[in-house]
Amino acid sequence: MGSVTSNQQPLIVAVCGDSGSGKTTLTDGMVRVFGQERVAHICLDDYHILDRATRLRTGITALHPAANNIALMTEHIRCLAHGESIIKPVYDHKTGTFGKPDIIIVHGLHPLYSEELRNLAQVHIYLDPEIALLQQWKIMRDSTVRGYTVEQVRQQMVIRRRDSRLFIQPQKQFADIIIRFSRGSLYYRTRDLAHLDVRLIEAKDAPKIDLSDVVEASKNGDRPALRLLEQEYAGELRDVLEIDGTISHQKACELEDVIWAHMDNVSHLRPDRLSQLGLFYAGNILRQSDPLALTQLIILYHVVNKMHEAASEETL
Repeated sequence: MGSVTSNQQPLIVAVCGDSGSGKTTLTDGMVRVFGQERVAHICLDDYHILDRATRLRTGITALHPAANNIALMTEHIRCLAHGESIIKPVYDHKTGTFGKPDIIIVHGLHPLYSEELRNLAQVHIYLDPEIALLQQWKIMRDSTVRGYTVEQVRQQMVIRRRDSRLFIQPQKQFADIIIRFSRGSLYYRTRDLAHLDVRLIEAKDAPKIDLSDVVEASKNGDRPALRLLEQEYAGELRDVLEIDGTISHQKACELEDVIWAHMDNVSHLRPDRLSQLGLFYAGNILRQSDPLALTQLIILYHVVNKMHEAASEETL
């Protein structure tokens, strides 16, 4: 059993995505900016009710709601939302204990599964990397960190495909922000995961950053590395920010300045360099990616915006 305590009403950020989609990597930026003492993690893997052997024997995957204690998960998040303490089970890894977190990140397979879970969180994020990239990440992680062979991971992905389609992917329709990493031209030339393209697909009513000073128009038929457009996604029209893996570090720093200008109330938390964000592991090697760093900053903007809204409501 592990203890997680909150004596105030924290902001809850729900981060949903398939296994291996990069949920922990994405939210690492928030922890680096706010500090570990202000951010608590609730990993929904801890609410599995079937261990690995039982899942294999019964043919039920961890993606199926029946393999998870959704009721206990909901009750615990409800308690944390009201500043109450909980005692939660721990599934196969250590968890830290934080005294009074301002932010609770709830990440896993089902944080947007029910209406009540969605209502408990103030920020809703769905990670939706392209399928081939998701498979690459999962094989890399599970074969280096979790003790699986590559063949075992491949077999697991085949078994889980149906449950992902039925229970995980439908949750993206409830997200304020859908994040889709993909392999673009620079990746195919270098095979470097630090240069992935990313699309941030935001709901129309989500808060927006004015990027007019940094977004460029197409020149001579070449599209710029940073683009804004509208597209239908998950059944509705959304605003889309596209950041190519080819973006220069100078352009990335310009965008960084614009994002922080919209977060002047937390400017004292700004890291000295953009390269202090966007960190990720390729196997056991720590790397840095400007597109990932900018994605983390835009997520941070959404969180700070919700914190500001909550503080304003308390003063009314």
